[in-house]
Amino acid sequence: SEVGQVKWSVFFNYCRALGLIYAVLWFIFFLIFQGASVGSNIWLSEWTGDPLLQNTSLVNTTEYVDARNLYLGVYGALGATQAFFVLLYSIITAISMVRASGILHERMLHNVLRSPMEFFDTTPIGRILNRFSRDIETIDNLLPNLIRSWLNTFFTVVSTIVVISYSTPVFLAMVVPLSILYYFIQRFYIPTSRQLKRVESTSRSPIYVHF
Repeated sequence: SEVGQVKWSVFFNYCRALGLIYAVLWFIFFLIFQGASVGSNIWLSEWTGDPLLQNTSLVNTTEYVDARNLYLGVYGALGATQAFFVLLYSIITAISMVRASGILHERMLHNVLRSPMEFFDTTPIGRILNRFSRDIETIDNLLPNLIRSWLNTFFTVVSTIVVISYSTPVFLAMVVPLSILYYFIQRFYIPTSRQLKRVESTSRSPIYVHF
């Protein structure tokens, strides 16, 4: 089995199968969605902190009503923007990831059917079946959810830091030590998890041979 980091060529091959335009589009759409989400949180903070709206004696005045309608309209527009772009993101990712899975499966089948006999003499049949079954199932079902989860987590963390830093600037003093701590935890966790996945994949092949 492989050791060390996953090669960048693996990611580039998947992006090519996705289609670079699709990959860029769903990244942009998710970025806009998350930006609207951050904007709505900041706008809500401004809304609740407006001294005009906190003065209940001005409830029936035109100035009060206009300010309230402005805040409500912008907040509603930001919510509609989130809904629209997350819908576009979901549609494009579904189409592109199904397309990518089909392309990768077709390429693999094309290569295996044209491999020399020595390939089948040196490669266990269970390993070939493992590629066409479990690995394709991972690309079909697990990988889209993992990418969506990664994007959501990444942008949520960044947007949370932005919102908290905007409302409480002293929080920035904690970002650097927390980032250093996270980096060292990541240095331990990711290589261990990656190699366990490889061991699991390799040890599954003999089971397919028995079937």
